[in-house]
Amino acid sequence: MMHQTTNQYHSTYRADIDGLRAVAVLAVILFHINKDLLPGGFIGVDVFFVISGYLISLIIIRDINTNKFSIAEFYRRRIKRIFPPLTVVLVVTIGLSQLILLPEDALAAAKSGLWSAFSMANVYFWLFQDTSYFATASNQLPLLHLWSLGIEEQFYIIWPFALLLFLRSRHKTHFFAVFGLIGILSYALGDFLFSHAPSFVYYMLPTRAGELLLGGILAQFIIKKEKLEIPKVVVSIVSLLGLLMITGSLFLLSENNVFPGVRALLPTLGTAALILSGHYGNAAPNRLLKLKLLSWVGLISYSAYLWHWPILAFYRYGNFKMTFLSGTIIFFITLFIAWLSYAYIETPARNSKKTIKEVVIYYFLVPSVVVILGSVASISLRGYGLRWFSEEYRTTRTTMHDQTRPAYDYDYVCQYWLAAEIETNDPNCVIGNNKNISPKVILWGDSNAAHYIGILGTFANEAGFQFRNMEIGACPPINTDAAPFIPPARIQECNNSQKVMFEALNEYQVVIISASWAGYFNQDKFMDAVFETVQSLADDGKLIILLGKAPEHQDYDRLCQEKAISFPGMICEYPNKPLNPHNMAIFDTNEKLRKFASQHPNVEYYDFNEFLCPNGYCSVYDENGYPLYYDNQHLSLDGSWRLGQQIYEKVGVPYPFTLIAKWSVENN
Repeated sequence: MMHQTTNQYHSTYRADIDGLRAVAVLAVILFHINKDLLPGGFIGVDVFFVISGYLISLIIIRDINTNKFSIAEFYRRRIKRIFPPLTVVLVVTIGLSQLILLPEDALAAAKSGLWSAFSMANVYFWLFQDTSYFATASNQLPLLHLWSLGIEEQFYIIWPFALLLFLRSRHKTHFFAVFGLIGILSYALGDFLFSHAPSFVYYMLPTRAGELLLGGILAQFIIKKEKLEIPKVVVSIVSLLGLLMITGSLFLLSENNVFPGVRALLPTLGTAALILSGHYGNAAPNRLLKLKLLSWVGLISYSAYLWHWPILAFYRYGNFKMTFLSGTIIFFITLFIAWLSYAYIETPARNSKKTIKEVVIYYFLVPSVVVILGSVASISLRGYGLRWFSEEYRTTRTTMHDQTRPAYDYDYVCQYWLAAEIETNDPNCVIGNNKNISPKVILWGDSNAAHYIGILGTFANEAGFQFRNMEIGACPPINTDAAPFIPPARIQECNNSQKVMFEALNEYQVVIISASWAGYFNQDKFMDAVFETVQSLADDGKLIILLGKAPEHQDYDRLCQEKAISFPGMICEYPNKPLNPHNMAIFDTNEKLRKFASQHPNVEYYDFNEFLCPNGYCSVYDENGYPLYYDNQHLSLDGSWRLGQQIYEKVGVPYPFTLIAKWSVENN
């Protein structure tokens, strides 16, 4: 996206549009470096959509009106402009991915590159981007930004034919009505679908088409009213309003808003206003956009956009911190590489006199084949690249990976998104020294219960009891409506699962409960619901053991050591840290659980934090230097078993777990 349009198709060169491009690309880059700098910096993409729609439509409509339009010539220019720098970015990014990314991430990069070669990057990320709880951070996907280019390329396939058919038909007088209505519906569609299909809204053409069509409508208006005389004061007001709308969007909008949709009207109408005012006058905002530095950045904006994201993605993947200094260095490196790309790739391709056949072969087919073959080769080697032939790499990586596998990755961990009655009797879910005995103990909760299975399994083996585990991801262990405490998408599955679970609890004498206590909405009401649930179970004569939440490590990358095998310069040291405010909030909630347990019969409390945070200093590693965590808040199952063994060696089976065997027998 953000490619230039040759000036020969314009009556005059619009330096202010290049300046507007500069504002857009700088906003995007700064947003991606640090979201706090420009919370709405992502709207730079939407600004580009309007600019692209305007310039492309201006060319096409003028050529149609003068009977000079050629589909072949149109695509010759598009191919020359888009594909040479894009191909270089794809080849370099996919190649580097095979050398330094983990195989599964390199594989994903190759797949996204393959779809990008077919102008379908947006479709790929809509269909296949992993948005699960444990997914790789989106800011580490090196080709994610090409979704916007996919939208533009798909628009370029449709729009010339739409204009050609419409403007040569007897309905051309209805241009503004027809395409204006389609544009309005596109903006409205974003709001309508967002709650049900947010990925579709973000990545797909139907919800972005209104922005491109706005540029097309603007182009048709200017062509029809090219010599319209507009008072300078009106031009100035329109220009100032446009600037204020874009500036306001940069600071008032954020990624927490529903976007795109109706909110996208603010930056896109602002862009249209600046383009319009620049055609009919030379107001102060337009003069500002004509500054030589801004115009220069506008010229390299396409390459800057293409290169900035892979640079940032690789940097973040390497676990390097984004500081003011590093952000500044990355910013200027991006501009330098963009200039090189513009000077030595874009410009020679743009000035090429090759025929349509030659352009298709040398600028599209051959580069596409290179990208496709490279991607297919990477996919066939499962992202390992040359590392496929290194037994040492594969062995070392497998060993490290096994140490940090999550609980849900094991067959005997019964963690679900939706629980069914049949699963409450699954023999694979029973842990202990005698699985043939029907357990009278159950572990119930969310993923923060599942990650304690290794610790509890150690105690069960040593103390002679067995327990069933049943955990529902992102679903609180309560017997009331979970809707006030969880996102809307989880309500139905969670409530249905809780009904199944609470019915199953009738079969057990001891219920061990754990959850991400401080991670649910409406904390005061949530804790009240927890206490009511626990009280009702205790009143039925059950022993309830509440487990506190483990400390979190916000900057922990559990894959760091695996990455460091092939990623140069990575540092994977995580020193012991004192309790931070976030963990203090977790511990405050734990203290509420402790206090409740101390005041109610049949209710006990225990946490493992004296072993996870000895002397008030928390670590992601155990005393022997092995990793304990899977991610920043969940123990790995290997770490859980190891910690359980270390606790047993130091204190034996701690109270209240010593009660379990006796309680389950006496109350049988």
